Amino acid sequence: MNADLTPVEKKTLTGLSLIFGIRMFGLFIVLPVISLYAQKLPGSDPFWLGLALGGYGLTQAILQVPFGMMSDRFGRKPVILFGLLVFIFGSIVAADAHSIEVLFLGRLLQGSGAIASVIIALMADLTREEVRTRSMAGIGMSIGLAFAVGMIVGPIVGGYWDVSTLFWITAALAALAIVVLYSIVPNPPGPVHKNEMEMSIDQLGAVLKMPSLLRMDFSVFVLHASLTAVFVSFPILLSRFMPPRSMWHVYLPVILTGLVLMVPGMIYAEKKKKLKQAFLFSILLVMLSFVIFLLGYRSEFGLVAGLAVFFIGFNLLEPLMPSIMTRFARTKTRGTSSGVFSMSQFLGAFVGGSAGGYLVSLSDQVLFGGLLILSVVWFLYSRGLTDPNLIQVFEKPMAEGVSDPVPICRQIGDMTGVIDCRYLEATKILWVKYLKTDLSGDDLDRKLESLLENSPAR
Repeated sequence: MNADLTPVEKKTLTGLSLIFGIRMFGLFIVLPVISLYAQKLPGSDPFWLGLALGGYGLTQAILQVPFGMMSDRFGRKPVILFGLLVFIFGSIVAADAHSIEVLFLGRLLQGSGAIASVIIALMADLTREEVRTRSMAGIGMSIGLAFAVGMIVGPIVGGYWDVSTLFWITAALAALAIVVLYSIVPNPPGPVHKNEMEMSIDQLGAVLKMPSLLRMDFSVFVLHASLTAVFVSFPILLSRFMPPRSMWHVYLPVILTGLVLMVPGMIYAEKKKKLKQAFLFSILLVMLSFVIFLLGYRSEFGLVAGLAVFFIGFNLLEPLMPSIMTRFARTKTRGTSSGVFSMSQFLGAFVGGSAGGYLVSLSDQVLFGGLLILSVVWFLYSRGLTDPNLIQVFEKPMAEGVSDPVPICRQIGDMTGVIDCRYLEATKILWVKYLKTDLSGDDLDRKLESLLENSPAR
């Protein structure tokens, strides 16, 4: 039975989801129109335009770990406050930019408020393990909602006023997030300690040796590189057929279609145990979108059709990838696995913007052709993913006489096919996650009995 959230956990989930969502909304709201704005600034060319679009991703990726370390020393809330203040300053710089270089600087400063890892760590500080997955899912939903609303609101506000207005709105929303931080989010009960949801440099080598995790890291990198690269060119191409203030007529049905199909798609994949198949199918949709763009980017229908297919694939992949990633992540490296995954996402946004800007300077055809080639490589690499539905769980109560189960768990964890091994202190149960293609429950039973027989405590 799922445990209910306590009042403190409910306040934590509400407050941190709002902060995460508000901040991401500020980044997403400019995505569909910033290229139209940036091309009018002095010094603008396609490459600088791409840098301005994806620049926030570079500083986000670089500063995730330092911000997490700062929060261990100075506290979660003070570091979140500092990150939001930096984000506000970056938004003001971008709003007042009179050249493409200053806009790029503003975007770098926006990304420098890299508080994602700190928010996740604070969520872990204030929630029990049995409700943590649900809590993290709440943050994920807030990001998805922020993306959908930002993509629709951005063209409306940017079209009727100016894109600089969007940056001022972003700054104001970040100030609202500070109010939420100190009025809703509870304080941690004691001194801050590093927890399992944080990224650790010491664990980085182990995480980078896991093929399934690497495939997810590469996947989120390519997906967000593709998203940013598309929006280097798409708004400019679409502006040939409609003014910016009317572009929401395109974004609204496209985004809603993707969101509506996302929920039944996830339910089907989970219920029918088709996670890998759904994952590969979604990549194929992204590939198809680039074929449509490549063939039809000169027409309004081709642009809209390409974007619609892209966002169906995008919205399916957004929940699928972290779901698959967490299944292959070990408990003790969960924070590091999630950190590398997030860094890959932000680096993808930066590389997509900069590389997309360079490619579109050659031609739109080169941009969409390059993205098509990249997506083909992505699909072929992803075919080697171990099917997550092959993962099984083995549980065994430990005998009272076993004084130290940790060495036993460590030896079981070294077996081929074992993904994770934990000893659940509260219930005295040994918990093992393994691949049924390499092991069976009987194999684990025999191994455990052998280890117990040779245990000094027996």
